[in-house]
Amino acid sequence: MFSFQDKKQYLFLCFILSICYVVGLFVPLMNGDASHHANIALHMYQNNNYVDLIDRGKDYLDKPHVLFWLAAACYHLFGVTPFAYKLPSLLFSIAAVWATYKTGKRLYNAEAGRLAALILASAQAFILACMDVRMDAILTACIILAAWQLLEAATGGKWYNIVAAALFMALGFSTKGMAGIIIPCAALFFYLLYKRNFTGIFHIKWIATALFTLVFMLPVLYCYYLQFDLHPEKEIRGMTHISGVKFILWGQNIERLDGKNWGGGKKDYFFYFHTLLWAFLPWSLLAYYAAGSRLKDLLRTRLAFLHHTEAFTIGTVVFVFIVISGSQFQLPHYLNILFPFLAILTAAKLVKLDAQSRTRSLRVITWLQTIIALLIVILVVILCVWSFSANIVLIGLPALAAILYIGWWALSNKKPLLKMATVSVTGIALVNFILFSFFYPQLLRYEGGLNLAAIAKEKQIDLSKTYFYNTYNFAFDFKNNHLSPTLFLDDIKNKQGDAFWLLTDTKGMDSLKLAAISPAEVYEGKHFRISRLNASFLNPATRQNQLDTLYLLKVLH
Repeated sequence: MFSFQDKKQYLFLCFILSICYVVGLFVPLMNGDASHHANIALHMYQNNNYVDLIDRGKDYLDKPHVLFWLAAACYHLFGVTPFAYKLPSLLFSIAAVWATYKTGKRLYNAEAGRLAALILASAQAFILACMDVRMDAILTACIILAAWQLLEAATGGKWYNIVAAALFMALGFSTKGMAGIIIPCAALFFYLLYKRNFTGIFHIKWIATALFTLVFMLPVLYCYYLQFDLHPEKEIRGMTHISGVKFILWGQNIERLDGKNWGGGKKDYFFYFHTLLWAFLPWSLLAYYAAGSRLKDLLRTRLAFLHHTEAFTIGTVVFVFIVISGSQFQLPHYLNILFPFLAILTAAKLVKLDAQSRTRSLRVITWLQTIIALLIVILVVILCVWSFSANIVLIGLPALAAILYIGWWALSNKKPLLKMATVSVTGIALVNFILFSFFYPQLLRYEGGLNLAAIAKEKQIDLSKTYFYNTYNFAFDFKNNHLSPTLFLDDIKNKQGDAFWLLTDTKGMDSLKLAAISPAEVYEGKHFRISRLNASFLNPATRQNQLDTLYLLKVLH
């Protein structure tokens, strides 16, 4: 029975998590994918062109339109700010948590659904996806929303479940390609196959779902047709006669898997197994346990269907793991699409242990989660104090309060599931609050583009006369709300007219000196690619050796 006290505690845990998400909305964009995508949306917003995807003045053929459309719409409402760019991803993430609850409830019961929603909302990489925003928060939400609606449609739902499933699959496709369609359909397939519901697999309503999905996909397909198919002369990555429609329907995902036209990297078949250790904190060990236990049960029963079990989650997890582990492109955020399924799988296992009164197992799991929570809190405090000389009182007091609260709950006689949820969520919530309110702001001191953008604003530099040379910095452009073009050395030598400004790096500065181009004014910003942290940078003793310098130069004729 879910008591009033239980409900109050769940709401409290949701509240402390929400603080992290809100603080993350206001962290400036780093020079990486987030600011890159934000600038594509900025081009849309400033040019009122919502058909063409333009990246630094060139046609952009990679991710489709939805993130850019949503960000541009928020620029109109709230101005060009990190908050506006990140808000759609946060709203979709809230929807993902709700869909996870509903899916867990449909597959198991309300308790499993509630716990699954809390597990998803507190997963480390899921939280980060709303701060360092790429496509993944929206894609993850669309996948679980579509999977939930397909599940409802398969279990005697209404006609609107088919329409909703089609809409969310189309939105997922319009965010990051065919993965938004394939993964929800795979989840449905494994669900029906495990139940031996072959009639359900070939039901005519799935034809209607496919037709609705195609209709909802048409805006993005038409935009690709207008930008690329009508212009075979355009050259993208050394290729011409490119069909944008064919690319987004087939090439975008397939080429990433096999490395074709993308220069695939070194393949590590276990990359996602060890990446999950940090990405799904504080629940990663339990996710391994739940998935292993479910696979063991399937093998023991020789895949025979048992009531109160399902293959909706484990089938999807195994399928996606196999596909992405064999990919030539292996990035941590590719795991995010599995988090709702892992959350449901993990919650179901914990609820089953509770229903079976497995007291000893639950006690061990609770202490495991307590140790993980205490360790991550202590480690993030040590990291902040050691790496950035944080004020031990300001960082230590909330950490101490959290440690005492975690310890009190671990020793209390509360319900096991509520205990492990409380200690886990409290630990990860405090960690992310410290990361977003202190650690990342300290890191951003070494984001040279942001520092030079602040100088440009302070000195009232004419941005229309500002250019990049030998480098590019997305964060500089977004902070200035201006998309500066690139100049080459011959352009600089031959440029006529008034003085202008260049943003360049150390190599660019050296080449200007060799060309006898002496700037009239020079501003410097220490720079490190903070989206790729390493131990040498975090170590204050070796940090200076890791830094580059960006320069903002005034060039006179």
